[in-house]
Amino acid sequence: MGLWSKEQLRQFIKENNLVTAQDAQNALKELFAETIQEMLEAEMDTHLGYEKNDVKNKLI
Repeated sequence: MGLWSKEQLRQFIKENNLVTAQDAQNALKELFAETIQEMLEAEMDTHLGYEKNDVKNKLI
């Protein structure tokens, strides 16, 4: 069982006019790009011990 049903996948393919594997790859990249960016930034914040642009809590 996947995250999307077969009908949802068909709708996604139709809405995004996906014909080739490259089309599918590009659509998924766009779909998940923002989420992945947020995850990476959160990981970096945790690793460094402060949030981006947070000079108050930055360790020198």
